[in-house]
Amino acid sequence: MRNPETSTNPEAVRRIVVLRPNHRIGNTLLLTPLMQALETQFPEAQIELVTAGGVARAVFERYPQVTALHAFPGKSYRHPGKVLGMLLHLRGQSYDLAIDPTVRSRAGRFLLRFVRARSRLGYAWGDPRKDKILTHAVDPSAAPAHHAQIPVYLLRAGFLPTPGPALAAERVQMDLRLSEAERREGALELQAVLAGSDAQRPTLGLFAHATGAKCLPAEWWRQLVSCLRARTPALRLVEFMPEDARTRLDGIVPGTFTPQLRLLGAKLAATSLVVIADGGVMHLADASGAQVLALFTTTSALQYGPRRPGSESLQANGLSADAVAALISARLQAQEESRGGQSNLTRSGA
Repeated sequence: MRNPETSTNPEAVRRIVVLRPNHRIGNTLLLTPLMQALETQFPEAQIELVTAGGVARAVFERYPQVTALHAFPGKSYRHPGKVLGMLLHLRGQSYDLAIDPTVRSRAGRFLLRFVRARSRLGYAWGDPRKDKILTHAVDPSAAPAHHAQIPVYLLRAGFLPTPGPALAAERVQMDLRLSEAERREGALELQAVLAGSDAQRPTLGLFAHATGAKCLPAEWWRQLVSCLRARTPALRLVEFMPEDARTRLDGIVPGTFTPQLRLLGAKLAATSLVVIADGGVMHLADASGAQVLALFTTTSALQYGPRRPGSESLQANGLSADAVAALISARLQAQEESRGGQSNLTRSGA
């Protein structure tokens, strides 16, 4: 459904706007593969992002082509003046390419119609009246399942003749682009939380919180800790606490609260493995380079699972804490042995 009459010459694209007015950490991180693809396809372009809330600034801090972030306030209905001011600002701009990156977003499509752009890229809704705004319309029926791939497929299907096979064979990854200095700081802060324990021992991060039905019961997590300690006495455990700074494990393992998003990513990446339910912090761990064991209950791993090699998704419905502990123990022991030498995880240690 690419329109050859409006095909965009990469050299001619200097201003791009991506329209994703959403405040969630996960949905923002899921845009990082699109930004990487835009950098490759349009290396001379400046990219602006229309989002919501304040998460995007930290996420795209090390994306030099992302030159402007336009964030609608949280609970926009309470701030009509700010919303109107941003809309008027966007209307006053002129872009070479505007992108509505998701399959069906009313807010994204409204903004796509609202901004001034020479080319407009989005997924077709199947309604000629609503699709006529698109200069580059892509059939969503062939789009990949994973939400990190959907925007990249859109871009390639809109501007490349055969995007499907290449993208299907590629494991598109999210990337926070942490610097080495940030990673060192994260590792040092994590070690400070675990002071008094042997830094050479593997470290398991636990994030025992998720929204709504995705959240496994606190008792299940406490059972997991008990089973892990029985199976792998030398394993260092640390709880990463959510944004309310409250433990979900009643303090039975050391806990850490990190409100700064990039530092939290660096601390997650300093673990040997992060065990976590599907959610924004799971995507943050994945984008930071952590090894992730993602626990899924109500959502689909095909759509939201971690992307990094070595990470995996687990359907947790009905799984006992001991079964998950056995999997974790076996995985960490294999990691230790692959690095050379015999694993000491089953021996008690500080």
